[in-house]
Amino acid sequence: MIKIFFLDESGNTGDLVKAGADLAFGDQSTFVLVAVGIDDEAELATELSRLRAVHKIQGSELKSKRLVGKPRIAGDVARYLHNRGLPVFVEVVDKRFFICATMVNHFVIPFVSQEFDGRRDVMEMKNQVAEYLHALAPLPVLQSYIDACSAPSISATRTAFAEISGWLEVRAASDSNAEFILKFVRDTIDEFEEAARSPDGEINLYLPDPDLSKASNPFWMLPNLSSLTNIYGRINLFRRRKMADVTLIHDEQLQFDHILESSKKTIEDLAQAGKDWSVRNADYRVLERAEMRFLRSEQSAGIQAADVLAGFIMRFVQQVQRSEVPAREVTDAYRVFADFTNPGRGTGINFVLPTKAVNLLNLFWL
Repeated sequence: MIKIFFLDESGNTGDLVKAGADLAFGDQSTFVLVAVGIDDEAELATELSRLRAVHKIQGSELKSKRLVGKPRIAGDVARYLHNRGLPVFVEVVDKRFFICATMVNHFVIPFVSQEFDGRRDVMEMKNQVAEYLHALAPLPVLQSYIDACSAPSISATRTAFAEISGWLEVRAASDSNAEFILKFVRDTIDEFEEAARSPDGEINLYLPDPDLSKASNPFWMLPNLSSLTNIYGRINLFRRRKMADVTLIHDEQLQFDHILESSKKTIEDLAQAGKDWSVRNADYRVLERAEMRFLRSEQSAGIQAADVLAGFIMRFVQQVQRSEVPAREVTDAYRVFADFTNPGRGTGINFVLPTKAVNLLNLFWL
């Protein structure tokens, strides 16, 4: 049984409230986290050295950002892992969709209870609302919510509510979906305003809880946190809850390492307290705690392999979402990832994207 999993990411521009003009995310609209299970890192290092020679890559380290014009390397790394029977776990997150999902879960249809929000039909309904916002919500609606996260206050939340309710009211006259969502928004506004009028008690600003940097600055929306916890749950499924001898080795994260470790610990503590929830292709009932360490990529062939795969997938997804047609060698490399997919074991690619985008990406596996 594989005991060591190496993780690296691509497309991380930090806190999503710093999305930039027009929510462009600095031309990195997609975040990808990859974990690869390795049973012999020395053998992997030998294979990566061979691939550097075959593809004429200079230097002693494979780095994804240097391989933009060489997609075959990612395919070769993926084939090596597949032929060795090694597991690969991938999380792909559309950052705009992530913001919309966060809005739905905290602002539009806020948490009621674990019993209610953990129901499959409720989760599917919330996902459909997030897809609606992703497809149709104008920039001022999303930006007002981001502004409220950046500088939380009663007035900022009120402004964000005014933006989304005003937009939905116009659409509701001819759009039953908008009318459906507007009912939830109005209920949340009523609760918010009632609390705002009360001289006592704490006012819920309907924003996500921030994570703090080492300098105590808040981060409001970090896709690497949810991606890490979901991969942890997927590895827990793959290992059939036998995690005591597992080590996660993540690429060095000087800014976020303590937040990632805290997020991992939160999942473990919730599971120990008997609180877990149903997630497709993952098992969040982490009964045994894995170790987590951070290393620089030049120290680890496993991290380099994860980096190569993460960068390739990030670029491929963004190319497809821009309606560009990838070259044949790119699609050939992407098809290898279909072989890793085994929902019962948690392996393969998990897309946190609108359904339309997922269906389009899946076409390249046919």
